[in-house]
Amino acid sequence: MKRILKKNQIIITALAIMIAVAGYINYRDLVSKSSKDTKVSNVSLSLGETDAQTGDLLSNDAEPDDFSVTDPGATVLTGGTTGGSSTSTSTKQSDFIISAKLDREQVRAANKESLLDIINNSALDEAGKSEAVSRMIALTDIAEREAAAELLLEAKGFTDVIVSITDEQADVVVYRASLSDTERAQIEDIIKRKSGVSVENITISAVSSAADSAETSAGAGNESENETYGDGQPVS
Repeated sequence: MKRILKKNQIIITALAIMIAVAGYINYRDLVSKSSKDTKVSNVSLSLGETDAQTGDLLSNDAEPDDFSVTDPGATVLTGGTTGGSSTSTSTKQSDFIISAKLDREQVRAANKESLLDIINNSALDEAGKSEAVSRMIALTDIAEREAAAELLLEAKGFTDVIVSITDEQADVVVYRASLSDTERAQIEDIIKRKSGVSVENITISAVSSAADSAETSAGAGNESENETYGDGQPVS
């Protein structure tokens, strides 16, 4: 009888322990779930607040009082009007120099092509080909010296300039209304160092839009004189 009672107590104790363990596990699951729900709720709330703040910022940025369209436009227009004249002058200068350099390179390219035809002509003797090769080398050397001189002149502030070297003579054209003695001496020194041409063989010319206009006007006047005479009757 005692054994039966003792056995029943053990069973009851075991059941109680199992119930307690199950209750603890259930309680822990409930707490964990509640914590997750709280975190999700907090995250959702944070996202909602962030969206609201972002919406406010966008709304504030979209307010027309925060920026002006008229003022920047006026500034751009004013700047364009002010710089229009200098831009036009600078463009004309660049076009003048570019055109002169383009003409020079076209002539040089034609000369090189002719020399290449001579070099590749199987009917010519070696002496003729050798002379053509020497002239080709000379053209390349001149081109390199001109480029070196122009590069240094531009670095020294003479931005619109062209150098032409022919038979140890150097012609320098600077797109300026005038050049001071100091500037001419500086140009001569650069040409001498970069091209090897002596100072007495260097010719420096300054040209400007005013000079171009004067030449144009003079040309127009000459044409007018050729077309009429005295009371306007054509010259026979």
